[in-house]
Amino acid sequence: MVAPDEQTFTLIRHEAARLQRLTEELALLSRAEAGELPITPRPCCPADLLEELIVRFQPQFSACEVDLQLYLPPAPPQVSVDQDRISQVVINLLANALRYTPAGGRVQVRLTSFDDYVQIAVRDSGIGIESRHLSHIFERFYRVDKSRARASGGTGIGLTIARHIVYGHGGEIWAESEGLGKGSSFYVTLPVYKPALQIVVEQAAGE
Repeated sequence: MVAPDEQTFTLIRHEAARLQRLTEELALLSRAEAGELPITPRPCCPADLLEELIVRFQPQFSACEVDLQLYLPPAPPQVSVDQDRISQVVINLLANALRYTPAGGRVQVRLTSFDDYVQIAVRDSGIGIESRHLSHIFERFYRVDKSRARASGGTGIGLTIARHIVYGHGGEIWAESEGLGKGSSFYVTLPVYKPALQIVVEQAAGE
């Protein structure tokens, strides 16, 4: 019989919260895989989006003694995105970076502008990823470190959902790492917003 002490109740609450997140994310993933995930793109400043998320996450990083840094280019172009969905992608990448970066480490978020797209990079100085795992980490329930991910509350499908969201925007997402102990980098590209060219044709006099 399990003793009804505070530690037991804490473990039960933790597991219940994890199962609730898993249920919610499975429902979201099911909709994404069926092509039924609503995405409503609107012009958005990616710098503003990132600044807002960094402010939101800063207390969590500070509590874990992980340095969170943001680098933005001058006057980045707008992107056409569903801001809530892309925020969900960046939140997932930040949460993963914090989960696998020990105290004293750092996480850098960098926005880079190109002609037709912007790139968001989330780089950490954490535990790194072996090359044999890199091609699989966006698969549902794939875990590089099963025991650590479960203990930290990961569901194993956050990156899969992120991939569907990014692809739904016409972007790309991938990960790079030089190996264990050398940190990881996750990259997201999003197309630059280009408003449709409006041509007004004046009718000739008498037409």
